[in-house]
Amino acid sequence: MLRVPPPDFEVPYSALAFPPGTVPRSGVLTFSVDDLAHALIVTGRAPGDRLSYGAASVWEWLHRASLIPAYLRRTYRAELVRSDLALSLDRSESAALSYTLGQAITGIFCQKLLSVTHLMHIDRYASEYRVGFGNTRKRSDLFGLAPAGWVVAEAKGRAGAMDLKLRRQLEAQKRSVVSIDGEKPWVALGCVASFPVRGAGMRIDAVDPEEEEIEPISLDAVTRDRFALAYYLPFLRVLDFGGAVNADLRVNDFNETFVATDIANFGLRLALPRALVARLRGALAGELTGLHDSVHATLDDVHSRELQVFPDGTRVETDWQSALAVGEL
Repeated sequence: MLRVPPPDFEVPYSALAFPPGTVPRSGVLTFSVDDLAHALIVTGRAPGDRLSYGAASVWEWLHRASLIPAYLRRTYRAELVRSDLALSLDRSESAALSYTLGQAITGIFCQKLLSVTHLMHIDRYASEYRVGFGNTRKRSDLFGLAPAGWVVAEAKGRAGAMDLKLRRQLEAQKRSVVSIDGEKPWVALGCVASFPVRGAGMRIDAVDPEEEEIEPISLDAVTRDRFALAYYLPFLRVLDFGGAVNADLRVNDFNETFVATDIANFGLRLALPRALVARLRGALAGELTGLHDSVHATLDDVHSRELQVFPDGTRVETDWQSALAVGEL
């Protein structure tokens, strides 16, 4: 018999060595399936360059998003567990799933607990602008902006428990970036999403020690304007892919305020503020200067009207409730 799961996942976490007052040492990270789908858009490595990749980058995101109904379940105790299909994967398939989950969960951790409004994969920025960041392979995965400054994150996923070797690896990689746009990162963390017990729920371990990597790199080629454009490009590609049609998203003035697309066969819907879409398309046409400030002005307007959107102003909706239900234990 199936029972309707709670509306949100609840995943326990521990946070070690963060600056005082930044993150509680332990707690429960609460997030929805829509949060997870949104995180899979922003943390993926696939570039948003339509001229080079066409619709392939959108299909790549849809592939990642479809991992949720295929491989994840939410118990009636709100645990995030793996489906029977996920437990049957071979080692390489399981590693790929763990990698993707680690990226997305790190994104949610940064959003919920560090107030990061925009976070993306460093490689996606580098691909968009053909920027090289040195030869080190110990570069962190993700970087983004919070009100207090830049955040750098190294993300890991494990089908088993986190061990001491992995923690040491995290400590090295997460301090590999020492400056972004001339500024020292406010926080640089390592985050692991793991399943310590087969068949049981996920847990999260995050660490922020002060030690720096012996071969640090600087991301001073980054600018806030270019960062903003690279961040939103995957959303524009999904809108283009889906036809960019008006849709009623059950909020009073979404029709006038938002552009939306419904990828019905996947149970996914995505929306962006019309003003933001217009400004981003202007940036693509060469009007890049001032984009960061324009984005935040639009976000201030959207949030002031208490529209139900993510901190970055986007909306991602899924229709996977029945797919995430598990049989009664």
